[in-house]
Amino acid sequence: KEKFYENKQQLPPSQWTELADLIGQCMSYDLAFRPSCRSIIRQLNSLVTSDYEILHATESVTQNYVGKVFRLAQDDHTVFDERYLRYIFPLGKGNFGRVELCRYDPLGDNTGELVAVKKLQPNQQSSLEKFLREIETLSVLHSDYIVTYRGVCYSMGHPSMSLVMEYLPYGSLIAYMESNRQNISTRRMLLFASQICKGMEYLQSLCYVHRDLAARNILVANESLVKIADFGLTKLLTMNMEYYCIANLKGNPLYWLAPESLSEYKFSHKSDVWSFGILLHELFSFCDKNYSPKKLYLQKFEHNMDGLSIPMFLHNILYENWRLPAPPTCPLKVYSLMRKCWEYHSAERPDFPNLADQIENIMQDERENPKG
Repeated sequence: KEKFYENKQQLPPSQWTELADLIGQCMSYDLAFRPSCRSIIRQLNSLVTSDYEILHATESVTQNYVGKVFRLAQDDHTVFDERYLRYIFPLGKGNFGRVELCRYDPLGDNTGELVAVKKLQPNQQSSLEKFLREIETLSVLHSDYIVTYRGVCYSMGHPSMSLVMEYLPYGSLIAYMESNRQNISTRRMLLFASQICKGMEYLQSLCYVHRDLAARNILVANESLVKIADFGLTKLLTMNMEYYCIANLKGNPLYWLAPESLSEYKFSHKSDVWSFGILLHELFSFCDKNYSPKKLYLQKFEHNMDGLSIPMFLHNILYENWRLPAPPTCPLKVYSLMRKCWEYHSAERPDFPNLADQIENIMQDERENPKG
């Protein structure tokens, strides 16, 4: 045993590579490189609630995920042949990839179905595993208020895969609101809010945390239907856990995050509720850039940040009870609902079923007493 430590030997690494890395940190012979207890707990929570699989040491993680998702797609006949996808124009970007409008045209007569195809960015191959996990997540979601998964397009010659989804011709909620502001009534916005809430209620029922709920990730199917999209950051809560933690906030939408996410990196259904409140603010601001959450927060930065990081500064002003102001013309009841979503303590926020009921009550009141 003494020679073991004298020679600075290590125990055989775990086949679970992420766990092996954490064990290696804890067993570092240099005190300065050992993580704190808080850091260990955070990383363990992240590992327990993630979708990582324990793989044999000789297996490739990337190949395993590609093969798994491809087999799932084959089983339900949702594999699209890359040869028949005809590129039309770009639709936008999401987590890890770009989205393109394509026509799937196996007959070659320009009568094929229009689809939205999400492809991994050329410089984002390191995110392939996360992208494949997004595909796997979307493939099991079935709701009128979530963008419909159509299948995958797998390039056999190299380890990549594209996600094929339904094409929603009205585009993003932001673009739709900006171009149709004069024609959108309070009742229409309440309808959209209700549908998003029901989509999130469905996600909550399956124990998923979206983590990136914002107007930019809502798509418009038609004038009376919107759907939730972009599940690149979505995680599944397992083992009856109410929340999970991540290692850092890199790539996260800071201005949509709840206080506990900013300070403790914790995410839950209640942190999604906070983000839903921010989305409501965007919606009832008609997605006007002058009232965007980021711009309103940045106005607070004009004051001295005292050397704090942006996440900690945001957390501190929220702790002091600063909140986004009511959008112009926003009904008082709707702003009151936003404030409920923005309760500092997560336990005091409503859940999505409760929010759905409250929105329905506001809609009923609006039908009986229309104001625009």
